[in-house]
Order: sequence, then C-alpha cells, then structure tokens
Amino acid sequence: MRTDPRPTADAIGAYYPDDYGPYMTAPVIKVKPSTWHRRFKARWNRWLGKDVRRIPDIAPGRMLEVGSAGGAYLLEMQAKGWTVEGIEFSPAAAQKARERGLNVRTGSLETATPPQEKADVIAAWMVLEHLHEPLAGLRKMHEWVRPDGYLVAAVPDASALERRVFGEYWYGWHLPAHLYHYTPDSLRRLLDKAGWTLCAMHWQPNPMNLLNSLEWQAEAHGRQRLLRLARWLKHSPKAGKLRRWLGWLLGITRQSGRMEFWARPKPQPRTA
Repeated sequence: MRTDPRPTADAIGAYYPDDYGPYMTAPVIKVKPSTWHRRFKARWNRWLGKDVRRIPDIAPGRMLEVGSAGGAYLLEMQAKGWTVEGIEFSPAAAQKARERGLNVRTGSLETATPPQEKADVIAAWMVLEHLHEPLAGLRKMHEWVRPDGYLVAAVPDASALERRVFGEYWYGWHLPAHLYHYTPDSLRRLLDKAGWTLCAMHWQPNPMNLLNSLEWQAEAHGRQRLLRLARWLKHSPKAGKLRRWLGWLLGITRQSGRMEFWARPKPQPRTA
C-alpha cells in the first residue's frame, strides 16, 4: 500500500520537526555485566516474545544504524562490544548523537555515501515506511553489508486486525510521514526483489498501536468514557502490568501492528 498524495522528497522534512517523537533524546539502556541470572532472564524474555530490537546471536562486529536518531540504540550496542556508526536524516538529532561521542552522519539513506567498511549488521528500526524509494534503499543497504551479514529492521504491519477495526484512525498509518505500508507478504516480496532473503520475523509485544488508535477514534467520535479509558490505559502507572500483558498477548498472536525481521543477502551466483 502506498500513501497518495504524498509529500515530495524536498517537502517531507516539514513533517520531521526537531521535536518529532523518535528524535527526542531517549534514555540509554545501561548494559550490566553478564551473569547466569541475567542470561536466563534474557532467554526467558526471548522465549516469551518480550524482547524488542533484537539481533542474531553473533559475535560483535561492525554495525550501521540507518535512522539512528539521538544515538541511544548505538550506545547500547557499543556497550555490548560493537563498533557502531549511524546515518540520521535530522540535523538536530544527528548532532545530539555526535555530542554523545558517536560517529553519526547527517543525511538520508538515499543521499548517503557508503560506510568506510562493510557492516556485519545494518539496523533500520521503523525506517522503510518513510522512504520514497524503498527498493532502491534496500539495494543500497545490500551493497553495504558483508555477504554473511544481516539486515535487522522493523515496520508497521498493515495486515493487523487493528488496521481493519480502526480504519482511518489506525495509528500505524502515521500520515503523511509513512509513505508505504507493508504486510508480511509484501515485505517478503520487496526484500526478495532487492536481493535479500527473509530469514526471521516476529511481532513486538507492544500495545501502543492499539491504545493510540483507540484514543484517536474515541476522540473523533466524542466518546468521552472510552477516551478516558484509553488514556488511563496508556498513561496510568496502575495500568502498567495490564499494558505489559496486553502487549505480550498482541505480540504472540501477531496482532501488535509492529513487526521485526531479519534478512540476509542472497548468495551471489558463481561465475565460471
């Protein structure tokens, strides 16, 4: 699915002000020393589907994040032993990342030059839906990753039941910033055309698509009781455990509206 009409490449920057949510400085997750208890908890959370933005279990190497915002994820991965760099569309967010000591270049994926060395992992969390030319972007990242490397990414899932339930009020549309809207099948076909093989997919345990959509619809229709409920579920500390269990349920049923995937470059044909 494609947003139409849509902002042009020259005009799209107006929809990404400096206070755009993902650009705001996120807290850096402190990486604690590994213990058997923490390793067990990490595996338990993975088995339950509670972890997000996870990567394959490989030795740390070089990581490039496309759309690195203020650099919180890069700092987390750097603390885990990765050599990191980023590309960020927002000059203000890129500057925040550089102030944190990170190598982050300002610019779009479409105009970015190749990294100095090919990456073992390219991360693109909630990026593909923002690109005017996602096929070209995926092909470009294909050139930047090692033959045995990975692309790890996330996109909204337009096949989710909530999209059909809430219609125009579905939070995942995020118009007009989201230019393309993917389903598992269309994503798989796009990756294949760009030279990638989809090797894993899972859904984030996150209830916020559902709760934001509920809030928007209730507000638009003047349903005050439902609006108060939606806002209580979103913000109240007393609803924290309920949010976590709702997110987990949506994740394991593939209905959270947010899917993560891993892809690898297709093997290049051998020449005689």
